[in-house]
Amino acid sequence: MKSIFTLTCTYFLIVSFYFCLWVVSNYLLLDPVLALLFFPFSLRLGIVLHTNKRYWIPVYFSEFTVLFLITPKELYVTLFFISLMSIVFSYIFSFFKNNKNNNMFLYDIFFVLFISAFNSIFFVYKGYFYVFLVNFTGLLLIIPFCYLLNDFLFNRRWIPITSRLVSLPVSFRIKHILIYALFFILNITIQTYLPNEFFRFSLFFLSIPIIILSIYYEWKGAIIASLINSISLMATIHNFSHIQITDVFLSISLQTIIGIFLGLNIQKQNELNKSLKIELKNNQNLTRKLIDTENNIRKEVSQELHDEIGQNITAIRTQAMILKRINPKQENIKITDTIDKLSLNIYDSVKGILNRIRPRVLDDLKLMQSIQNLFIEMGFEQRNIRYKFDFKNDKGIILDNLLEVTIYRICQESLNNIIKHSQATSVYLYISIDNMINIIIEDNGVGIDKSYDGRGLGLVGLKERICILNGDFTVKNLSVEGKKGTKIVVNLPGSLL
Repeated sequence: MKSIFTLTCTYFLIVSFYFCLWVVSNYLLLDPVLALLFFPFSLRLGIVLHTNKRYWIPVYFSEFTVLFLITPKELYVTLFFISLMSIVFSYIFSFFKNNKNNNMFLYDIFFVLFISAFNSIFFVYKGYFYVFLVNFTGLLLIIPFCYLLNDFLFNRRWIPITSRLVSLPVSFRIKHILIYALFFILNITIQTYLPNEFFRFSLFFLSIPIIILSIYYEWKGAIIASLINSISLMATIHNFSHIQITDVFLSISLQTIIGIFLGLNIQKQNELNKSLKIELKNNQNLTRKLIDTENNIRKEVSQELHDEIGQNITAIRTQAMILKRINPKQENIKITDTIDKLSLNIYDSVKGILNRIRPRVLDDLKLMQSIQNLFIEMGFEQRNIRYKFDFKNDKGIILDNLLEVTIYRICQESLNNIIKHSQATSVYLYISIDNMINIIIEDNGVGIDKSYDGRGLGLVGLKERICILNGDFTVKNLSVEGKKGTKIVVNLPGSLL
């Protein structure tokens, strides 16, 4: 019972659409027979190609009803034969299309060309090319629009209207409606008031909305733009001569094809960009995991080396002290003192190497105290280098271990370069932690060479790590700005998630 009701409603609905489109086509073409080929036959073909075969019955019965009512008796056989043959062609094409669903629009255009050529054979006396162009233009306009409706209605996830949705805000996309209305009004105005001398330019103007809407809405925008152009042209079609009408149909057909393929190419490019972004994000996540794993390994190796070497050096110094007490001769004392001194040198050297492998200070102190400790370790006061350090973390954000190590390394390497290369007497270090981490390191030294390309000075690895963490790293020569020194600016995301 439900199926019968659905088919009956479909029948009456299509009869209404079919008859309305025939009236519009007849008004535009002033030919009742060509009017059938223009919009009504195109509507039937568009519905058939995008619906289940069980709905073909009401679709064709609707067409037969309208043909019986409005077709001249001498053309009954011809038009009914064309309609029946379309069943065979549509069935073959739908089977082929289901097995070759790639390049869907390309197959549609070939099918449209074939149907237009076939239908035009029976109306050679009206001008084969003109009939072909009328039929081809109608099919190009209606079939993509039917596909757009099918995609919108059946290929989208619809949320049932329930009481839960009452409290949700309603979002009206006024922007889209205004854009469509603006292009429609501009097209109507240009087609109506532009002098005849600029007729070719008016057709050229129609490509502008197709390009713009294709960029923003891909192939869907191209189809909508083509419909807007077609409606505006058809609304003023009686201002054109018969030759110009042919130009109008050619322009509509060409722009529809170009617009659809332009939209498809833009969609493919957007999909490619999206997939590349996903791959890039996956690669960045993998690299972060590798860096994190590297830091963990460094931490473990540093801890083991520190414990093992520390114990061994302590044992060596203890044995040297025992030897010194057992045999307190001058020669033994000198040898044991040398052993003790060399042991301390080894310990200091290993400690420096371990600090480069993994800043152990971060395990014992907070980030702020660890960076303050750098100024002390590097002997800024002993070198008569004034320094100012500002650290802001008003929200008390706890940073990821990888970020803490990266910030520490940036400060460590930059301060080390200032001591070695800059000849600076003043240093300013600023760190701000919020949604973004901002690091500024500025000195009043000799600056960097103008030909500096970002390489060297031990900053290449840090720059690569910063890029992996979606940050940016810039080095400025302040001498270019009339000052002295170098300024390093680093921005990092406050979270790696």
